[in-house]
Amino acid sequence: MQKSFMAQIHPSLPLYAQLNAGGYRERDILLQLMDGLPAGFDIFHNLQWSTVSQGEQHIGELDIVVVSPIGHLLILEVKAGDLEVSDGQLVKNYGQRGTTVVQNQTRRQHGALLSRLKDIGLAAIRIESLLVLPDYRVSSEGLGYARERIVDASDIDQLCSRVRSVFAITSLSAHDRQKAMDFLSNRFAVMPDVASHIGQLQQVSTHLSSGLATWVPKISHPDQTFVIEATAGSGKTQLALALLSKAAATGKRTGYICFNRPLADHLTKLAPTSAEVTNFHQLCRDVFEAKGQVADFAQSNMLSSIVDHYLEVAEQQEPKWDLLIIDESQDFEHAWVESLLPLLKDDGYLYVMGDPAQQLYERESFEMPNAVRVQCMDNFRSPRRIVELINQLGLTPEPIVARSVFVGELPYFNTFASGQVNSLTALNARLQALWDEGFTPEQVVVVTWGGLGSSMALKQERLGGELTQRFKGQYDSLGNPIWTPGNLRVESVYRFKGQSAPAVVLCEVDFDRLTDKDKRKLVVGLTRGQMKVDIVLSESAAKALSEYSAAAR
Repeated sequence: MQKSFMAQIHPSLPLYAQLNAGGYRERDILLQLMDGLPAGFDIFHNLQWSTVSQGEQHIGELDIVVVSPIGHLLILEVKAGDLEVSDGQLVKNYGQRGTTVVQNQTRRQHGALLSRLKDIGLAAIRIESLLVLPDYRVSSEGLGYARERIVDASDIDQLCSRVRSVFAITSLSAHDRQKAMDFLSNRFAVMPDVASHIGQLQQVSTHLSSGLATWVPKISHPDQTFVIEATAGSGKTQLALALLSKAAATGKRTGYICFNRPLADHLTKLAPTSAEVTNFHQLCRDVFEAKGQVADFAQSNMLSSIVDHYLEVAEQQEPKWDLLIIDESQDFEHAWVESLLPLLKDDGYLYVMGDPAQQLYERESFEMPNAVRVQCMDNFRSPRRIVELINQLGLTPEPIVARSVFVGELPYFNTFASGQVNSLTALNARLQALWDEGFTPEQVVVVTWGGLGSSMALKQERLGGELTQRFKGQYDSLGNPIWTPGNLRVESVYRFKGQSAPAVVLCEVDFDRLTDKDKRKLVVGLTRGQMKVDIVLSESAAKALSEYSAAAR
């Protein structure tokens, strides 16, 4: 449903930890190239090369190699930071690792790559090179390196146009270009290990999305009240865990209250044991039953009864928490938030976190007077292609900024005709495709559009040939949810909000017209997957989505 207009980065996620300034500088250059070069260009980075000359092996690394649409190559050697000039040559000092003469290094790289390409029958490919000095200005001409092949700090913003200008115009065959791509990819006839990619991606995404957890706790304010409005995948959970851990380390009492019980169950496993983690309705039930009353949910109005009871006695609660975190605030009523404040000590800290674009219930928006308000639209979790789709469809009030290092791909849309049987057939086909790609059932979550009352998927013992793990609606004596035995988890979009998985199949999507609530449900569903999101939707929903997309353009 969406055409990509950007260059492709290979690999999509770095295979190294970007822990120094140079690493971050190279990442910035990569993102600049990806955004500035059109579709058809391919960008490889951190390529380890090896060649043998006169019986001796030589090993090195290419920072960036750009492949033009017609198959020629450009080597970009990135030297971040300051350089030295010694005997008319540019020298990079690496501290304990010694110094490198830049001209000699680039000459070796060019020669090694040229030799290897000749060995595999690709002598017709032209190899050019650019020296990129993002933090250094070249003030004079030198014999060792032509000035027109240097991009320094003064013209770094023109990098993409410089890249495009140096390529040869003679065309190669599509076969030769693909052969060069396979060569640079170290591509062999083997099945990629999905699990290793997932592990790398989760590690890097966690590292990158730690921004909120790093700088938000450093903000001070006399009222000690903070409102965090942040998009999915921005690191709100990491922020909550950082706040809880810091408070617990200093002996402070803490509380975390969210709307969704599954999210509370998930946070309970991660938060410090001293933290009190629950959801709002469970808190209401606990207070209700502490008075000796029994919450009988066979009564249709019991849920509203325990909430009303809590609102009546809220002012009588004793302050006990030095830190209170209210998560998923977009699904809270203002009265609920107010009812929790008596539990916070007078000198306590209050953090209210939410995302209006993920509001799944009809609630009136509310303000927190005198609070510091922090907004963040950076998504570090979702593949960049998924974020592009969300933005193209205009599903959020403000565009989301794609910050993941993983490009990924657009969802595969499986449509079904009216009738739940067709829906399950399409779902099973999509799951089988994921197994063929190398995903395991434990790495995939099926997320249904509706709840237990309307979803057929939530009633199936097997999907995609695998036993399903479904919540029974019951808890054991320790308060842990009870699940059916199985490896493939099946959840509703309502219950899975706030969580994520490597791959997600959003299924049984059905509507005739894309309403604001449907947009928010799509945002929730699309942002659950770390590597892949596929959609199984009705023909009417596909038509409505296509018409809405056309109108949005």
